[in-house]
Amino acid sequence: MLGKTDGAAEYGELAARVREAWRAEFIRPDGSLTVDTQANHVRALAFGLVPEELRARTAQRLVELIRAADTHLGTGFLATPYLLPMLADTGHLDVAYELLLQDTCPSWLAMVDQGATTIWEDWNGVDDDGTPHASLNHYSKGAVVSFLHRHVAGIRPRQDSPAYRHFDVRPEPGGGLASAEAEFDSPYGRIASRWRISDGRFHLTVQVPPGTTATVTMPDGRVFDVGPGEHHETCPTS
Repeated sequence: MLGKTDGAAEYGELAARVREAWRAEFIRPDGSLTVDTQANHVRALAFGLVPEELRARTAQRLVELIRAADTHLGTGFLATPYLLPMLADTGHLDVAYELLLQDTCPSWLAMVDQGATTIWEDWNGVDDDGTPHASLNHYSKGAVVSFLHRHVAGIRPRQDSPAYRHFDVRPEPGGGLASAEAEFDSPYGRIASRWRISDGRFHLTVQVPPGTTATVTMPDGRVFDVGPGEHHETCPTS
């Protein structure tokens, strides 16, 4: 972008050396990490630190850690934004939905069940007697909205097309949800994805703003491009 090719090459080589040193120190031959926490496995997957041939095993170890916590998350500020997307991207969408819909602490819905209308700093931000002990309006755990937009509703930007000039709509239904919708006001106008499941069929409505195009991927694997306007498509749920 800046035309500084020499600097790009230098820092690319440095990044490669740092990545190899990190792998040698922290990744075991079985794909697990020497610091065996959910957060470390999430970040390693999210930042491309795990060799491709070990990613499935690292993701499996992440799932094992989640199951060991009785299907509760164990991540903080730095890893929570990537937890559900990494599970979905490594073939564990079912576990991502289980965490999303978990209703005992620590979880998002546990906050809702305690009357929350904002995202709290702490998972248990209000004591049993109703006394708050941390911020009750805190961004970090609200990063779950990215999963709702990109995976549940399926609205995804593309690296090769800035500002949503061309974007993907690839909803991934699950968790027993019967419907979902999301909207995003892009520089070109409103993008929307709305879906529902009824009578054994998945029904999708996509809104594409003027001057843009979208690639739509249906749950049955069909892929097609659409231009500006509102589009309706359906497919079997299984």
